[in-house]
Amino acid sequence: MMQMDSYRINHARVGRAFSSSAVSYDEHAVLQREIGDRLLAHITCSNIAPSRILDVGSGTGYFTHLLHQHYKKADVTAVDIAQAMLYYARAKRRIRMPWHGMRHYAAADACALPFADASFDLVCSNLALQWVARPALMLTEMRRVLAPDGLMVFSTFGRRTLCELRHALAHIERDQGGLIVPFPDVMAMGNALAELPIEVPVVDSDLFTLTYPNTMALVRELKGLGASSSAIEGRPAGLYGRRLLRELTTYYETHYAASDGRIHATFEALYAQAWFKEAPFSIDIPIHVHG
Repeated sequence: MMQMDSYRINHARVGRAFSSSAVSYDEHAVLQREIGDRLLAHITCSNIAPSRILDVGSGTGYFTHLLHQHYKKADVTAVDIAQAMLYYARAKRRIRMPWHGMRHYAAADACALPFADASFDLVCSNLALQWVARPALMLTEMRRVLAPDGLMVFSTFGRRTLCELRHALAHIERDQGGLIVPFPDVMAMGNALAELPIEVPVVDSDLFTLTYPNTMALVRELKGLGASSSAIEGRPAGLYGRRLLRELTTYYETHYAASDGRIHATFEALYAQAWFKEAPFSIDIPIHVHG
């Protein structure tokens, strides 16, 4: 079982990778938007009426916009480590009506949020946790800035994400297994939440199967989303060289191609939510797991 501990992620490289993909990101982020839509549905079912909202790892601003549209009177703050993502999100935002809340943007590390304790009624994050070197610390920071009676909600990719690519790379480069960042499973997520002063934690999951015309289309999408292997410590900047692409293509054609030649890729989305709880607290918190 993968634990929610430190990954070999280089934050500076993550920032550069996502900044360089700011313009191309939305073109490839169909699944990310779908998961964001589902994450918002989790929030709306809670019946919370926040006036101060934080979006951690906001990217190009899609989920920030969803939050602003649904909670029109709330002030929404977007945080991302990639400056170019924030510039792009700010540039495409719609004109604010006088009766709408404000939008704020801040470049910051998710593990060191530049806000005072108890600053937000709703703290969210859509698909950012997997790009943080210390995910447990990010969750701790999200809880730190959560106000009493507040809700923290987030999504991340789960253990089964890109299992086909992981197997292919493990077969091709047996001595370099850490080519893809590790993703948590449902139990690891629940255990991480149990370490926080929160109550009524819930973890849920969805499984998606996407198809692509060929291996290059999958690789091009991952690169367009900023999912660069160079963010992993010790990996060269150009993971997908010609030789490796040829070997990946051969492996996918042999193991994962449909009769029409298209390949498939699995993505697992984990969703979690929990309410503020006053410390001190007991770590024996029942975790309700669905899916």
